[in-house]
Amino acid sequence: MRLTPLTANTFRSDGGAMFGLVPKALWEKRCPAHGDNTIDQRANVILVETDDGKMGLVDTGCGDPEWYGERERELHGLESEWLLPQSLAALGLDFADIDWIVLTHAHWDHAGALTDPDGTPVFPNAAVYLRETELDSVLGGDPLLYKSYPPKVVQSFQGLSERIFPAADNTPGKASGPAPGVTILPASGHTEGQACILFDAPRLAGSDAIPQLALFAGDNCPTQHHLRMVFQTAYDTFPLKTRAWKRSWLAKCAEEDILLLFSHDPELFGAWLHADPKHEFVISKPYAGGPVA
Repeated sequence: MRLTPLTANTFRSDGGAMFGLVPKALWEKRCPAHGDNTIDQRANVILVETDDGKMGLVDTGCGDPEWYGERERELHGLESEWLLPQSLAALGLDFADIDWIVLTHAHWDHAGALTDPDGTPVFPNAAVYLRETELDSVLGGDPLLYKSYPPKVVQSFQGLSERIFPAADNTPGKASGPAPGVTILPASGHTEGQACILFDAPRLAGSDAIPQLALFAGDNCPTQHHLRMVFQTAYDTFPLKTRAWKRSWLAKCAEEDILLLFSHDPELFGAWLHADPKHEFVISKPYAGGPVA
C-alpha cells in the first residue's frame, strides 16, 4: 500500500488547551504562541492506496471553512482556504474517488468533512469506519459530551447511517479495518472511542523508506511536541488513559522502528523515535511527506 499525508485544513488552537497541565513557560519553548496565546495546527489526513487500487482516507479534517459561521471560524482560527480538495486534485483525484474513510475519532477537526450543511455526503462513494465505542459516544446523547459532539456532527453521522461500519473490538488489542494491512486499534484516551490506525509495510510519499509498520496516533499524540508523557491536551476525556497509551505505544515505536504519524503537527507529518533518558522519547528521523517517489 502507499500512504500520502495531506493537509486538509490549517487552524489555530489555544496553546494552554493543547498542552493541558503543562505550564506555558515549558510548552512555549517548543511551540511559540501568537499574541492571543494560540498555536498553529494542521488537520493532517492520510490518503491510502491499497494494492487493489482502492483509495481510502484516514480522517477528513474540518471541512469547508464556509460551512462555519464567522464566530466559529474566529474561535478556531480556521483559515479560509479548504486545502483537502486541492490536495486531492494535485494527485488527479476528487472526493468521488475515495472508497472508504477511517476515523480516529469524531471531533469536528477530524470528521468535519463527512457531509455538507445540507446533509449531502461529501464523499459520495465512501464507506465510513470508526470504533463502535466512538459511534456510541456520538449518538448516545450524553450531555457531558455535548461540546465534543455538537449537533452538526451528530447529524452527519445520522445522515450517513447506512454507510457507517462500526469496528467492534473483537480481539484483544485489535479491531477490524477496511482493507488488508490497515488495522483499527483501540486507543482510549483523547476520547473513549479514540483509535489509532496501524499500516503494514507501507510505501511513503516523499521517502524511500518502507517501514515495517506506521502508526497514525490521532490526538493521543497530535504533534511532535507531545512526546512527553504529561504533554497532552486539555480536551482529553480520559487523560490517564492517554498517558498509558503513550507509555505503551511510544515505547513500541522506538523499540520496533515504527513510524509515528501526527494528526496536527504544522511542520512534520511524522517521525521515527528513540528513547531518551532525560526527555523520554525524541525524534531520531523526521518525516515531512512530499511527492510520491
